[in-house]
Amino acid sequence: MRVVIDQDLCGTTWQCVLTLPGTFRQREPDGVAEVCLATVPEALHAAVRLAASQCPVAAIRVIESDAGYGEPAIVDPAPSPAEVGRHAAKDHHNPGGHDGTV
Repeated sequence: MRVVIDQDLCGTTWQCVLTLPGTFRQREPDGVAEVCLATVPEALHAAVRLAASQCPVAAIRVIESDAGYGEPAIVDPAPSPAEVGRHAAKDHHNPGGHDGTV
């Protein structure tokens, strides 16, 4: 497993560093998060996934190395609260989930 941070997206909230300080750090002077490990040890996989899911701006990407076919699988973190709200609002306006097309 590898983990990368979209440094343009990073909100400098320190959430990843607070969740997993040995794996993430914030660089000086701008506070943007960085990954400390080239490859994440198996013992930390669950914690890295947790940190990715808790990133408030979804800047952390987990890349699974055992995806098969020689291509890494990218696992997106959980949807942001804004995304969940948009989907809920859409479903509220269209409770059946149908768009009217046949």
